[in-house]
Amino acid sequence: MNVDTPGRQLLFSTVRITNVLKNGVPTTGTGFLLFVDVEGQDAYAPVLITNKHVVADSGHLIAHFIKRKTGEDQPELGQGVDVALTPDGWIGHPDPDTDVAVVPLGPLFQQHGSQLFTRALPMALLATEVKNLYTDAIEEITFIGYPDGRHDPKHLTPIVRRGITATPLDLDMGGAPTFLIDGSVFGGSSGSPVFLFNEGTYRIAEGLQIGTRIALVGIIARTWVRGDALPIEVSAPHVKIAKELNLGVAFNSRAIKETVEAFAAAAGFKIRGATEAEPVAIDPTTQEPTPLT
Repeated sequence: MNVDTPGRQLLFSTVRITNVLKNGVPTTGTGFLLFVDVEGQDAYAPVLITNKHVVADSGHLIAHFIKRKTGEDQPELGQGVDVALTPDGWIGHPDPDTDVAVVPLGPLFQQHGSQLFTRALPMALLATEVKNLYTDAIEEITFIGYPDGRHDPKHLTPIVRRGITATPLDLDMGGAPTFLIDGSVFGGSSGSPVFLFNEGTYRIAEGLQIGTRIALVGIIARTWVRGDALPIEVSAPHVKIAKELNLGVAFNSRAIKETVEAFAAAAGFKIRGATEAEPVAIDPTTQEPTPLT
């Protein structure tokens, strides 16, 4: 498989996460890879973005990557590399009700980076960083992850799904940094990145634009079920019951950026500004960034 289109590259931006809880119960979730620009340095900090509840109370935490072909920047489909993460090595959003977490990957990439095939997302794809990003009240969205822990068993690639925004992206639902999506969200989907991904045409304030638009607008946190009421207990993990409303709760890009900023502050650096960035495809010829130690 040649990873030579934006869609194919997005396919390799996610990682399946297994969390064996301290009580021995295994759970699964999703994370996505992000390169954080470091102010004042020609370096990037590789991180894994997920939900707090995906990595919390962990006794054993594993990230499942796809192997890189030896000597080539291509995936060895069907061959996985399981890497242990530090169970308590993550940093969460300062607000306990904002279910977003950052797992630093610098040491992991230094040790295993040559074995892993990844397409980490640049900070410039965050909706907060995209210049003049126009969003309508109803937008088609794409999310990628591992619902119920499922993936292509032969190739180990994730599941791609589509839906629409059920509440506007520019309105904080219930006053929290969240929005609803009309789409099938299940346990294991937690931590999935949510994109505006349009090829061909997309809407701007002045009308229609020809081209490709990619923007990371949020991260899935849970399913909304019948009986839930605002304020939503967004930090609670998904529970399988027969009253799902086919609605997912996602935290927005601002919540993701604030969590990254909390990680950067804890690590002793500042994020380099990317507010002038345009929506761009991920360039498969980009060289590997230098991870921070």
